[in-house]
Amino acid sequence: MKKLFVCLFALASLACSVNDEDIQSSTVMMLPVESAIVPNEFVSGQEYEIFITYKRPTECHVFKDIYSQTQSDGLMIAIMSTVFNENNDCPPSSETVEKSFKFKPSRDENTYVFKFWHGSNGSGEDEFIIFEVPVVD
Repeated sequence: MKKLFVCLFALASLACSVNDEDIQSSTVMMLPVESAIVPNEFVSGQEYEIFITYKRPTECHVFKDIYSQTQSDGLMIAIMSTVFNENNDCPPSSETVEKSFKFKPSRDENTYVFKFWHGSNGSGEDEFIIFEVPVVD
């Protein structure tokens, strides 16, 4: 997981142009999911909206996208945030933001496991909010 974040940050850094002085300095970082609303079950072929909430740590953090990665034990989901840090003067924020995404289960799966990244603990291990959702006919 940490390697994934490092690769993502490296890619974002390489994709930025540092030649133009008018462009604000920015980085991309993952923000933890605070909570999620997931259906109790899915009907195969129907589309569902899944809601997630997160907190903006500073006014410099702007929503970029919902990050998802298929892993062997489920679908890992986190918030991608662009951080504009031109002055390194970012007032703190306590704003809670809600975002959503559409999900359509396939007939090939009996159960979907959603792993919403909730941050890292004191040992640096990733923690997740996990939902197991059965697929019914």
